[in-house]
Amino acid sequence: MLRRIGWRKILAGGALLAVLFAGFAAWDLQQDRLRDEPMAQFVERLDVQPGTDGMKAMLAELRAREESSRLRSWAKAVRDEYRLWRDIPDAAGAVQHLRIAARLMNTGETEDAIAILEKVDRWALDSGAPREMTDTVEDSLAIAYLRLGEQQNCFNNPHAGACIVPIDRGAQHRLEEGSTMAIAVLEDRVLAGRPDDYKSKWLLNIAHMTLGGYPGDVPAEHLLPMPGAIEGYAGPKFANVSDLAAVDRRNNAGAAVVEDFDGDGQFDVFTTSWTLDGEVILYLRAPDGRLVDATEQSGLGGLPGGLNAIHGDFDNDGDADIYLMRGAWGQGGGLLPNSLLRNDGKGNFEDATVELGLLQFEPTLSSTFADLDNDGWLDLVVANEKKSRRVAGRIDIFMNRGGKGFERLPEWTPAGFDCNPKSVAAGDYDGDGFADLHVSCLRQANVLFRNSGALAFEDVTGEAGVGGPQRSFASWFFDYDNDGWQDLFVAGYGAGDVTGNMARSFAGRDASELDDKVSGAALYRNRGDGTFADVTAAAGLTAPSYVMGSAYGDFDNDGWLDMYWGTGASAYDAIIPNTAMWNRQGARFEEITASSGLGHIQKGHGIAFADFDRDGDADIFAQLGGSAAGDTFMNALFENLGGANRWISLRLEGRQSNRGAVGAVIRVDVTDDAGRQFAIWRAVGTGGSFGSSPLEQHIGLGAAKRIERVTVRWPASGAEQTFTRVQSDKAYQLVEGRNRLEPLDRRPAPFKRLPQRTEHADH
Repeated sequence: MLRRIGWRKILAGGALLAVLFAGFAAWDLQQDRLRDEPMAQFVERLDVQPGTDGMKAMLAELRAREESSRLRSWAKAVRDEYRLWRDIPDAAGAVQHLRIAARLMNTGETEDAIAILEKVDRWALDSGAPREMTDTVEDSLAIAYLRLGEQQNCFNNPHAGACIVPIDRGAQHRLEEGSTMAIAVLEDRVLAGRPDDYKSKWLLNIAHMTLGGYPGDVPAEHLLPMPGAIEGYAGPKFANVSDLAAVDRRNNAGAAVVEDFDGDGQFDVFTTSWTLDGEVILYLRAPDGRLVDATEQSGLGGLPGGLNAIHGDFDNDGDADIYLMRGAWGQGGGLLPNSLLRNDGKGNFEDATVELGLLQFEPTLSSTFADLDNDGWLDLVVANEKKSRRVAGRIDIFMNRGGKGFERLPEWTPAGFDCNPKSVAAGDYDGDGFADLHVSCLRQANVLFRNSGALAFEDVTGEAGVGGPQRSFASWFFDYDNDGWQDLFVAGYGAGDVTGNMARSFAGRDASELDDKVSGAALYRNRGDGTFADVTAAAGLTAPSYVMGSAYGDFDNDGWLDMYWGTGASAYDAIIPNTAMWNRQGARFEEITASSGLGHIQKGHGIAFADFDRDGDADIFAQLGGSAAGDTFMNALFENLGGANRWISLRLEGRQSNRGAVGAVIRVDVTDDAGRQFAIWRAVGTGGSFGSSPLEQHIGLGAAKRIERVTVRWPASGAEQTFTRVQSDKAYQLVEGRNRLEPLDRRPAPFKRLPQRTEHADH
């Protein structure tokens, strides 16, 4: 008997589940047609009031409208279907049961889903159902049993090492039912009939690993290597300490913003969950190193979450404000407003969206702060998804008017601009002092806009040679080869058989064996003449990828920027590790996923690098969880286990330039023990995509013997300042126009447990 039926649109991808929901498509489209126009009229009638309470009231009305118009009618329809087909009289009845089971899995009702699947399985075996149906049942049962094992073990008896490959002994499942049943289905049925099904091979390897049976118990013909497992590995290593830091909250896909929000010198965390009932959570670091939930006292209690967020000091008052994005992926009909959260400097926030002229009802997925006209104030670039196949996405630019309001720039994109934007990134690729924009467009050519400095943006994609890949998501500018020019990285986001394609790649299979919807990343090296060279293959980035939340930082303080990719593929059966790519002195990237301790197989979204414990290396916060209501997991905080390399941390403060110095360029000249001199370059920004890292720049120096000088080029004036007598392994503040470095007190703050720890909340 079903305990509860949840009703959210299934986001699981692939042809298999698409077949299950084909019969529901017409009904769903009809609901969309009934909803879209009335919702637009509903928005016009909203009582728009400023402040946090005003935003909460608007969102409450919108969510109530969405839930009543769609979810409740959906629930009734599926309940009716279940009663209609309770006895499975024929194949049509079996399909109806499978639809219901799929929906139950996506809402986390795994045991109920298994009961229905087992019922359909018995019917299929007894009735001699066609192979296509039995394949569907077997695949669904395998996933359901794996999820059952996850829920019984990882949720009820959480362990920091859970779901990180290779799974260590302490994180292996104590309750073995789920994985044992999954192994039986995968070995005895799925792979017995489909021995080349690489998705099932991979899931079989994971199932054995959860029970401590990898690699020995995996049949030789199905054994797969773990990606980034390196024999004799001596590179950077991480350990998940989210339980020690008390940030292991369970949630769905969402944002990660890391910054010192209350001005105490410690890094705090702002994170979200995207679902209609999702929250925002603010963790402030206590003086003894604990991260404490300060959501209520900060003024954020009860404020609905969203899918993404960034931060920047828009009003130049010396603290970090937050821009929270909502409405993407159809949330709230794609008409939920975003929030600009103004910080008072003590970690208290007020929603200033309406007051500052930023209220929109658009499906926003990505945004960036940048001073586009170099007037010393951060402007805001907002990327909104397509509302439908016929309505293109849009990129809105809001110009900052002295911190007292924003004014939308009139239409600035070329006529016929047709894009479904998944990322917008800012960076000065041509070195003229003005921030340029890159837009990642899913399933279309990406676009590079050159900023002329007069708020005129020219499409230079063809001239620059940076249109790919066409299946992309995250993107950012960074100087991966330390030559002083901003390079461009665009992550691949394929479709099709997500897990199968990745598993074939892990096994070293030829690219011809992957389906035509696969995609890899693109790395473009800046030539310094306005054009880029595609160095993807030379850099070792040819493998397929499904990158969503992701960011860059220096794993090992060697001075070269590394990457951590969150594999946020939405399909419920996408169980693949987040990927760690180690920069080998600007020549290539080496995958170190399994060896580094970063191979978490839960879906990665917001990712941020920061030295949380102030021990001189970059840790990583990863917001984990999928899009489906039942595809949840706990956030991770990976402590960097450190090494021998030197470092420096620089906090820049603009005066003529924007206060946070976004867009400033830093050059650190160092000399090593052999007397060789080299330069390390950084551009100040929050970096990444679906993740916002601190503006304080943590810069690895490798084995540098001494720092010769630090040079800063400030964005508003283009003026350069040079500082000498700089010591390594120290933190400094640099203020525009002042000719001295100001040491910062950065005492170590190790992770500690909260007293009287309560059970993990379900959110």
